[in-house]
Amino acid sequence: MVASGAAAGSSVGGAPGEEASFISALKSEVLTYTAMNGLLMLESSDEVGLVHVPVSLLPAMAVPRGLFEEVRALAEPFNVLVERFASDPVAIKETLAAAAKQDEFTRDLIRVYDAVLGGPRPSVARKNLAVNRSDYMMDQQSQRLLQVELNTISSSFGAQSTILAQMHRQILSKFDFLRQSHRGLWPGGSLLEESEDAASAQSRVPYQDTIGDIVDAFAAAAGEYRGSRGSALGPGGAVVLMVVQDDERNVMDQQILEQELWRRHGVRMERRTLAQVAEEATLGEADGILRLGDSREVAVSYLRAGYSPADYKGAEEWEARLMLEQSEAFKCPSIAYQLVGSKKIQQYLAEEGALERFMGKGEESASLRRCFASLWGLEDLGDPKTKEVIDHAKKNPHLYVLKPQREGGGNNLYDEKLREALEGEGDLSAYILMQRIVSPMHKSYLLRKGECVNADTLSELGIYGVYLCDNGREIINKCSGALVRTKLASSNEGGVTAGFSCLSTPILH
Repeated sequence: MVASGAAAGSSVGGAPGEEASFISALKSEVLTYTAMNGLLMLESSDEVGLVHVPVSLLPAMAVPRGLFEEVRALAEPFNVLVERFASDPVAIKETLAAAAKQDEFTRDLIRVYDAVLGGPRPSVARKNLAVNRSDYMMDQQSQRLLQVELNTISSSFGAQSTILAQMHRQILSKFDFLRQSHRGLWPGGSLLEESEDAASAQSRVPYQDTIGDIVDAFAAAAGEYRGSRGSALGPGGAVVLMVVQDDERNVMDQQILEQELWRRHGVRMERRTLAQVAEEATLGEADGILRLGDSREVAVSYLRAGYSPADYKGAEEWEARLMLEQSEAFKCPSIAYQLVGSKKIQQYLAEEGALERFMGKGEESASLRRCFASLWGLEDLGDPKTKEVIDHAKKNPHLYVLKPQREGGGNNLYDEKLREALEGEGDLSAYILMQRIVSPMHKSYLLRKGECVNADTLSELGIYGVYLCDNGREIINKCSGALVRTKLASSNEGGVTAGFSCLSTPILH
């Protein structure tokens, strides 16, 4: 979240001649690879032109192998934690009560959740498929990876992070100079041995087929759905419905999953906005079957939208969301899972005894708790401990982050804006206050729209987890691959599509 030093960036055109020629070779390789392998996005939401996804030329985050394996081992317990919390409506509504009073969006989500639980088929709320991603930053003081947040809705770049890992592995094996005299060009170079061969170097970039893990889970859910329908399944079969934003730029990351789901499993995926769902879909009153057109049944609803108030332009989008939630389809995620991913629940779980309420008091809870940063709720400003931390944050705003109940980047408050919010008269019950994680800064080569800069950067590591569960019957629980997002050290936010950061990979040592 914040660097332990000043940030700087420069064009590679000013680099010494030999270094500039090496970087030019890497840039050419990366531009070719991104174009050939789908590391692309729309240049703007209203155009058809594609540009490469912002990327680092080389792995930008050096991570001790032991710490990497520690956070990987947390993916499956985090999946279970989300399921257990989501299965407790009382806990969800009690924890979010203060935030819902102040925040209209949280209140609307809970309204839909209540409608599902009070409807004719409350058990459909527990037909859950999750593609979660837990994000971490290296805390320089403790030398541990601390959790920034747990994403339970629209966890993007699962597909393109898989391809990027393959690209960086290829680059490390292909370009000898990265392992020899010019290892100092990049953060991971100093970690390599002078005599390290290509195979050893590329193995330092961890690879897992996150694409396969995600589409395998979609296919398994579709198979469960077809099995439950039996001979009653309509002639159009069962499809996966991807719900998207109408101004989506990150289409390739999504469509790679669509293509691979068909190629590997013969399962169709169809894309619709919430408005299109409201217009085209029907929900069977008697059987709860969600249909597109007359015959295609929805086996899975996969939300790559719905996490922001901007996705609900009017009543029809909320009606569409309710239709998805009340259907017999598996939800990725359900509205309960979305609520469990909220900042307020993250803060609640860090309180003494809260995590253990769902996970018990064993080593699993202890391991999860070790990755928690310090978090504080702001619903009771008269509480002496809350008042003490607020007073400290006003005097030292650079040590804290103020987070609202929002996903998607660009919402957090830092520095003077944080101080102004704490000193104001507004209701802060929908916010949480979080320790600002001070991370080590590294020089990295970042490529955006064909232009390469060498800059001081910070990186954030994401670990994916895939989970499938039907009313408490666990079907899949799996840790998947890794993602790194690297940003200029001068930037507070970290969204790739929003323009704040670049995709990268970890390099282990």
